[in-house]
Amino acid sequence: MNTNKIIELYAEYVWPVIRLVVRRSRRCRRCILSEHYGPLIGGLCAECREQGATDSISASVDSPEVKPETKVKFDRVIKSYINGNRYHGLLLLSGGKDSAYILNRMKAEYPELRLLCVTVNNGFMSTIAMSSAVRVAEKLKTDLIIANDCINEFAKVLRQAFLDLKGRGSYGIVDFADGDLIFNIGQRMAKNMGVPLVIGGLSWVQVQRICGNDDFEIVKDSAPHIVFPLAVWRTNEQEIRRVVRSTDLLPKGSDSPIVSNNTLILTMSAIDVMNLGYCSFEPEFAQLVREGKTDRNTWLHVFELLEFATHNGIFDKEITRTLAQLDMSLNDIVKEKKR
Repeated sequence: MNTNKIIELYAEYVWPVIRLVVRRSRRCRRCILSEHYGPLIGGLCAECREQGATDSISASVDSPEVKPETKVKFDRVIKSYINGNRYHGLLLLSGGKDSAYILNRMKAEYPELRLLCVTVNNGFMSTIAMSSAVRVAEKLKTDLIIANDCINEFAKVLRQAFLDLKGRGSYGIVDFADGDLIFNIGQRMAKNMGVPLVIGGLSWVQVQRICGNDDFEIVKDSAPHIVFPLAVWRTNEQEIRRVVRSTDLLPKGSDSPIVSNNTLILTMSAIDVMNLGYCSFEPEFAQLVREGKTDRNTWLHVFELLEFATHNGIFDKEITRTLAQLDMSLNDIVKEKKR
């Protein structure tokens, strides 16, 4: 069974009981941030204190913060590429629920938009993700290319990214390097094939944290136009799961937010706990919780379980096996484990 699937089952059914009798780090009572990320005052992290002390979190399908003119601009950009070309856009299909949802919605809202899906294999794609990408493309009758020719390039880039951590979080270094290379490959393929548009799966939170802005697009001279539909739609996680389930786009169970399409995620997360005392992916999900876009208990239990399992060596074999693929060991990355 996929390791992340095991974590999901434990987080949902076992951890809610075990957490009551084991030592845990304190976490923000409104979102999920650990005390190791920043001091908790009155049980609240700095971000939640800035928003007020209320514990209530309202969820909505589409964020009210999205300006109407932004949606109009997005619609205009997409329609501007519908022409006589064989493909109007290249969509990066990861095999996860988000990219499946994006493809399904783009085809529904822009039926004349001809898309080419590309799945970029970084050498650490789970078998679930690979089969899911094929399944989604077939169900939505979309051409799919699986790019395997850059696996060695990923190995070099990811190895160097891990070495560059030096006690810092994986989110902004290793995960960024992985995602950046995927987008570069997608852009190269699009340019070589004469496809003017690249559609990515970053959420608005990821765009804010990675790109440093609230926009939905990246425009560069002589490069294909990149857009991130989720930065406009701002669909919450529960709605995305409902859609991919109701349309039978993904196999049962693979729509879980915990069943990652990248086996590196567990290793990155555990190394963060060793180096920092918390996982550097937590701030992203904490923001989604604060915005009412994901379920708090799901991620609270996942990150608590991750911390407990890491400190007790439960993931050591998995981490060792993953790092060995990059000709590395934990000693190359972790100097002193945080407790």
